[in-house]
Parts: sequence; C-alpha cells; structure tokens
Amino acid sequence: MTVTLTYAPSRVRLFVLGGVGLLLALTTLACGSDSSGDSALTIINGASGALCSVRVKKASSQTFWGRNRLGSGEQLEPGASLTLDLPAGYYDADAHLCDDKAHPGFLSYDIQIAPEAGGAWLVGQ
Repeated sequence: MTVTLTYAPSRVRLFVLGGVGLLLALTTLACGSDSSGDSALTIINGASGALCSVRVKKASSQTFWGRNRLGSGEQLEPGASLTLDLPAGYYDADAHLCDDKAHPGFLSYDIQIAPEAGGAWLVGQ
C-alpha cells in the first residue's frame, strides 16, 4: 500500500489545532474537576534584589506565617521562580529582600490557586 501526503499548511495547522483541542478536552473529562487535584503556586521574583524569605499560609486562617519556603542559605534571584505544591484554595504570601533590612517586605493576600491550574504571584509588582 502506498500513501501519498500532500502538504497544505492551513489544513495541517487546522488538523494539529483540532487534535490538540480534542486531547485537552479528553484530558479534562478524564481528570474531572475534583478540587483535591494537584495544584501549585509559582512565585516569581519581580523585585530588584534577591529574596531570602518566602512564606505562604492559608488565607485569613492564621496569624502565624510558618516556615520560610526557601532552604537555609538559599536565595531567589531576580527573575527566578519557586513552585510550591499546595492544595487548591486561597493563600496569603510574604517575601523579604536579602540585602534590605529596612524594606518592609512584599505582601499579597488571597492569591487563588485553582484546581489543576495553579496560581502565581509576581513579587514586587
């Protein structure tokens, strides 16, 4: 059997886009919309200096911020990101610069982490 392929750019793009759309739809149906699925918060350092402290807590759930999510001696350089696996929901976050003890730090409240999609916080913006 001989198969001949004819290149038609618009048809190939349409076929590929349609296939990707179908794959996404099937994945969504297979995964469902269960809120217990994997979610993540991506924290991007948009500040002018390195961050030495990043803390995250459930929104309005407590006054204690918890532990620093960066390891001992670890810094999040400008433009770098940190991804934390967290359940879907709303979170508060704070971050502090390494070299500027006079800076009050950065705060963000009610960051939404959606099921299966996650969330993001651009520090300093």
